[in-house]
Amino acid sequence: MLALTALAVGGPVRSADNPGVTAAPILQVPLGSRALGMGTAYTAVSADASALSYNPAGLARLNAHEAGFTYIAGAGETQLQNLAYAGPTPLTGISGNGYTSFGASLLLSQGGNIEVNRLQSDGSLQSTQNLSAGSDMVASLAYAERAGMTPIALRESTYAIDHFLGVGAKFIRSTLVESYHASAFAGDVGYLVSAPETGWSFGSSVLNLGGKLKYVEQMDPLPAAVRAGFAWQGGAPSLHDIVAAADADYLLDEKTWHANAGFEYLWVKSYGLRLGYQFRRGDQGGLTMGFGLRWKESVLLDYAWALADSFSAAHRFTITYRFGGMPPSVRARQRRPFIENAPEREKFSGLDERQPVMEDIPRPRPASRERPQGVPGWIY
Repeated sequence: MLALTALAVGGPVRSADNPGVTAAPILQVPLGSRALGMGTAYTAVSADASALSYNPAGLARLNAHEAGFTYIAGAGETQLQNLAYAGPTPLTGISGNGYTSFGASLLLSQGGNIEVNRLQSDGSLQSTQNLSAGSDMVASLAYAERAGMTPIALRESTYAIDHFLGVGAKFIRSTLVESYHASAFAGDVGYLVSAPETGWSFGSSVLNLGGKLKYVEQMDPLPAAVRAGFAWQGGAPSLHDIVAAADADYLLDEKTWHANAGFEYLWVKSYGLRLGYQFRRGDQGGLTMGFGLRWKESVLLDYAWALADSFSAAHRFTITYRFGGMPPSVRARQRRPFIENAPEREKFSGLDERQPVMEDIPRPRPASRERPQGVPGWIY
């Protein structure tokens, strides 16, 4: 009876239209208040710690370290907390093209409490106990760098196209009714191409590839997904910035697709308004909105609200602290080849190339010094 209750409360998510079964629904919860405010159309926008959840390649565009905390309040007693860090490094990377970054996050969720009643053989109540319905923990690490740069000449102008690659690893630990435990590993890979002069970018990622979770006997796969999207950013940098993005994602096991669209307006680099829409099957899609406040480019406060998402009109709060900026000149530093070709030496003609011959030259002998007669030897 207890096992059936556990699976009903926190077990795998089963699609009503498809037979696909996946575990760890926490991996499908949108993280990052800015991302949710834009309808999670974030695959080509990500340039902060939220890139660990959408596209790890976006970490390579960070120019400062940042540490953030996100709190999500859902229906009932359901709560999530996410602590994330991301920052650039001065390393040139595996490809030697610079723009390297690391990121890490810790995601925790609590599903509230449930009441478990034990009955005697005659049907009377034997005991009542309150247990945790379920909890999850996801620890993530990610690395990204610039894989290369492609110059493109168009209309008498040359544009630099940057290519970024990112990889990530996750460890998932899930507990149901304090009695059933399961764990698994997963991996992420992402690609992002950006043309800063035009404001356009494209991103794609494959998330949650890996093992399966096994609570009792049956093993269920993780919610593997493929994401792709476009984004455009423009405006007057000193006055306002505008970001428009569109995304699509496909769940491999459920065989379902979703579409997302988002918009952000940032005024004087301090006040941001966001609006988005999630196109979902059934009643899970809907409007999203949010706002952001920045103080001296160091402290960021973001809020987002989603209508009928997986956490039922959940509220998200994110506070981020940025520090230790790194100039682009250091980030773009490239590694030189290990062996460089020596410059060709100028050849001179008409010189005698015969081997020199050493001749014996007689050396003069030093003059002998004769000791005078009658002088003691110790004087000399």
